[in-house]
Amino acid sequence: MKVRPLRAELKFVVHGGVKDALMARWSPYLMQAPFTDAHARTSILSQYYDSPDLAFYREKLDGIEIRNKVRLRVYGMAYEAGQTAFLEIKHRQGDKVRKYRQQLRDFDAADLGPGRWRFDDPAMRSAFMTLVERYRLRASAQVYYQREAFEGGADRDLRVTWDSVLLAMHPGETLDRTLLFDSSRRMMAETLFVLEVKATGELPAWFHDGVIAAELRQQTVPKYITAVEILGLDQHLASGIYA
Repeated sequence: MKVRPLRAELKFVVHGGVKDALMARWSPYLMQAPFTDAHARTSILSQYYDSPDLAFYREKLDGIEIRNKVRLRVYGMAYEAGQTAFLEIKHRQGDKVRKYRQQLRDFDAADLGPGRWRFDDPAMRSAFMTLVERYRLRASAQVYYQREAFEGGADRDLRVTWDSVLLAMHPGETLDRTLLFDSSRRMMAETLFVLEVKATGELPAWFHDGVIAAELRQQTVPKYITAVEILGLDQHLASGIYA
């Protein structure tokens, strides 16, 4: 079982040129994160889970202070047998986030169904299955994106990530060339990146200096929320007919 402590999480949407300028300033303080290639890049594919009436989606829109997201994540472009896969609960309390993370060993695509989830640790089983049963969780939207990920050289609890090519997908859809270049599934323009900075303690001065120099304002593209709306899943709520 891996339970990460509550962390501050700041998000910004920046142009590619601003990203390059910031990384020129910040790179001396960063090192590439695990599960990335030689250029600190990786593909990420996540299957999100929600109740039949999209309770997690609605709680976010309603501004509920304490809320959860549940997802199954792989580092690749498809759910392939044997690859590294994680079940995650992202538990938010205001502006702080705690993550519960369980690796699925001997993963195959059938593990996308909550009925196949298995846990060695009783506490982790309880955390996930309580949400599965309470919300009757089932597969909702998929989200794909490309990430560049870094950790603090002096502080490994600090993470800086850059996400691009954000795509919304229905459960069971396979990412192919047509979908990859389908502008109707894109969550933001190709020239933009989502910058996320996460830390358990105070953010370093060099980070603040960069934010001030680039005149950044906190802003984000909420991946699951945006995917639900791009796919039209929220229209079932508006009509009163749940999928």
